[in-house]
Amino acid sequence: MAFFLQNAWLIPLLPLLASAIITLTPIRRQAMASAWLATGLMMVATVLALGLLAAVSGGWALHHGELVQLAAHHSEHGAFAFPEPNVVQRFVWAPTGDTALQMGIYIDGAAAAMLAMVTITSTCIHLFSIGYMAAHPRQSRFFSFIALFTAAMLLMSMADNLLLFFMAWEIMGLCSYLLIGFLYERPSAARAAVKAFITTRIGDVLLLLGIVYLYAQAGGISFGNEEGGIFHPPLLERLASETGALGLSHAAGIALLIFGGTVGKSAQFPLHVWLPDAMEGPTPVSALIHAATMVAAGVFLVARTFPLFAADPTSLGVVAFIGAFTALFAATIALAQFDIKRILAYSTLSQLGFMVAALGVGGWVAAMFHLITHAFFKALLFLGSGSIIHAMEQQPSIQRIHHHDEYAAQQTAQDIRNMGGLRTRLPWTFWTYTAGYLALAGIVPFAGFWSKDEILLDAFKHNLAVYLTLSVAAFLTAVYMTRQWWLVFFGEYRGAHPVVFENPDAPASHAGHGHEDHHHDHDHGEHWHEDPRMIAALVVLASFAVTAGAFNLPFDGPGGHWLASLWGQEAAKLNPLVAGLSLLIALVGIALGWYGYRNAFATAMDTDPLAARAPGLFAVLNAKYRIDELYAATIGRLTTSLATAWSLLDRSVIDRLVDGMGRFTFGLGKVNFIIDDTLLNDGPDGLASGTQGTGRQARRLQTGKAQDYLIYVFSGLLALAVFWLYVIGR
Repeated sequence: MAFFLQNAWLIPLLPLLASAIITLTPIRRQAMASAWLATGLMMVATVLALGLLAAVSGGWALHHGELVQLAAHHSEHGAFAFPEPNVVQRFVWAPTGDTALQMGIYIDGAAAAMLAMVTITSTCIHLFSIGYMAAHPRQSRFFSFIALFTAAMLLMSMADNLLLFFMAWEIMGLCSYLLIGFLYERPSAARAAVKAFITTRIGDVLLLLGIVYLYAQAGGISFGNEEGGIFHPPLLERLASETGALGLSHAAGIALLIFGGTVGKSAQFPLHVWLPDAMEGPTPVSALIHAATMVAAGVFLVARTFPLFAADPTSLGVVAFIGAFTALFAATIALAQFDIKRILAYSTLSQLGFMVAALGVGGWVAAMFHLITHAFFKALLFLGSGSIIHAMEQQPSIQRIHHHDEYAAQQTAQDIRNMGGLRTRLPWTFWTYTAGYLALAGIVPFAGFWSKDEILLDAFKHNLAVYLTLSVAAFLTAVYMTRQWWLVFFGEYRGAHPVVFENPDAPASHAGHGHEDHHHDHDHGEHWHEDPRMIAALVVLASFAVTAGAFNLPFDGPGGHWLASLWGQEAAKLNPLVAGLSLLIALVGIALGWYGYRNAFATAMDTDPLAARAPGLFAVLNAKYRIDELYAATIGRLTTSLATAWSLLDRSVIDRLVDGMGRFTFGLGKVNFIIDDTLLNDGPDGLASGTQGTGRQARRLQTGKAQDYLIYVFSGLLALAVFWLYVIGR
């Protein structure tokens, strides 16, 4: 056990090493070698993370290099406190006068669980990507980026202070930008990358302000319950009792600013708009960044700094409201989407809302439990959608569109109206996807049931409004996931005559080409194929979607309360009423989804049943409540107006002022040049030349001959005589 505790720092170093080797050495020219290098090192990191988790769960810790056994810790009822960490390794990073900023790693139960989850899901996604990205010419670059992203996520999970946490957080933001815009030839991907980068920066600025605020008040930003740590009880009491700006306590002000980072990174309302557009990246990117890891980082931020939030309940009320609203808001939008990845994207928004709301009502264990189970089954669903899309893109009707417009072909392949009957064509994908679907819908005994039920139980105990909101969101989750699952896997295959995506960025000469000949296609499924490397990743994740709920079962027995015990927190007890209602809500949602869509879409061109019954409502939901348009008409227009005004000011005033000063300085320089050249240069130069010439002439008079000197004397006397006679004498 000592080996895993002493070498925990290797876990983020291994994927970082993979990224560096791929980027800086000739191996980048070998696509498969790069892919297997990154995947292999991720597998080693996974082994180290699992070993570390085993050591931490066994209560082992390193104190001054010695292996010791920690006493069991359980928070008292109604109180929250982190247990003693298992590993703290720090070094002096930046001296600041009498003190010094330190950097290092901080491993406790929460960090160990995050490291295990991230490495397992990332390894599966790496393995899946070997098959999915095999034909892409920039495969090596892709693996370099996802390895760097994983290294940053792992470093963030084990950071010992908020500054190092923020550094890793920002590296993830950079990698997100690079991966969302990986297919940069497409204007839509480039726009989505910029949108994600700018939107998340808003939250990141708030987070940075919160870190500065905390440092100003606490004199440090290191995690820990001891004196000097930001969870030190006397410090928390002082921050909660002293008032800062806007009448808020320091604790509430700091917590709300930190929560701003969560709103951006975890795509909570109103900064949610970047996540659906981020689906422009390759599907493994959606699974890695926008399902399992990066978006969950915002939830982990609140969980990691939870004592600051718990110090003043004001901030928790805001957290609960934003989370519950986002959960319901995103679930309604998912009801009316046709892109298989966008449905999962809005599902991710909704499930992140569940986690945030759980933290807001004090359900720390429930939020972290759902974060881990959701990472497994949502990564499974995204990778399953990637397997479906990969197979759809090989079909003749899609291939013909691909010849004219690659992006239109991909978007057409992602439309669930063009699918149907795929359970027999893609059997491995069907069964693994079904496991993820049932876990997300909340069906017992799948993982999502146990973690979502614990969230609903905490909400039921502490905030009835949040409970009712999340219950409606859970019901809608079952409805839209059943809609998607049924339309993709059941009925007749509709892709022979697809609804063709109209690419707004396509050249005018290509417009409408997708319609030319697809009516003559007769596809009998002879091109369907499942890549074994993809299937292996799906099977591993599906096993966790089925079994991960056993990590924290709400009763005594094998697996019972294991995560709560690992984290040193109060364990939740099974409430048959809440659990029964949760299961009933999911079953009714599934039944409604099946009833509404069992006979829908005989062809891809048919109208959605919800659109037929409530066209106005469907149009609003399909347009995502026009939030993007609202932002474009308000914030976007204001920003454009300010940019235009600044441009005019720059051209009309600043440029002219600078140009005028330039011309004035240039003229002044010319005058100075003339003065310098004529008076200061030519004058002294002429005087010097004349002196030299006079000297040369004088030297000629000095011949050294007596007769020459007599001639000079005679000539002088003659000149004086003439001067006397003709000038003075007259």
